[in-house]
Amino acid sequence: MDVPVGMIPFSNTRSGKEYADSIIKTKLGRALMFSIIVLIGLNWLMIILFGFTNILFSIGAVCLLFGFSIKIAKINSLVPLVVNLNHPFMESGSVAESQIMVKFADKWIDPGNNRLKLAKNNLGHWIVHRQDNDLSILSIWVTNQKESILNKHLLIINQAISLNNAVNESNNEFDDAREREAQESALLERNWLPEEEIEVQGPISRMFSNE
Repeated sequence: MDVPVGMIPFSNTRSGKEYADSIIKTKLGRALMFSIIVLIGLNWLMIILFGFTNILFSIGAVCLLFGFSIKIAKINSLVPLVVNLNHPFMESGSVAESQIMVKFADKWIDPGNNRLKLAKNNLGHWIVHRQDNDLSILSIWVTNQKESILNKHLLIINQAISLNNAVNESNNEFDDAREREAQESALLERNWLPEEEIEVQGPISRMFSNE
C-alpha cells in the first residue's frame, strides 16, 4: 500500500497494532477450535477408510489452517487510513496541523471534517458518504471485505476524523490566544508620548509671580 510523503499507515501506530493483535487473537482462537474438530474428523475418517491414522498429515492440515487464518487476520486489520506525526494516534504531541488521508479506491484523499457513513447502491457497490446536510458522496469503496469488517474500519476512520478536528480546533484556539497575547504585549511596550507638565500654582505662588 503506497503511502503519501510524511504520512504513517494506521497499522504502524500503537492503536493500529493493538487492533491488528485483537483481530489475530480472535482469528487464532476460532482457528484453534476448528482445528480440533478437523483433527478429530480427519483421524476418524482415515481410520474408517484405511484402518490407520497419519499424525503428520493431520498436523500439516492444522498448520495450513493456522497460516490461512493469520493471513486473513492481517488483511482484515489493514485499515485504509494514514495520519501525520501531529495526529493523536501517534501519541507524540501536536506541534502543527494534524492531517489524515483515506484510500477507498485508487488514490489517497482528504476525508474532510465530517464523519463518514457506509451504504450500498443499486449496483451492489459500497459507497462512502459524508454525514453532512446533503449526505454527499466521498468515494466508492472498492473492496472484497465483508460489511462487518468495513464497518469496523469506518468506525476507526471516524474516530481519526474526530480526533483530527479536535486537535486542529485546539491549535487554532491556541494560535488565536498567542496572537492576542502578542498584540497586548505590543500595546504595553508601546512608547507613549510624555504628558505635558501642567504647573499648578497656589495662592502664595501667584502672589510672588505677579510681582
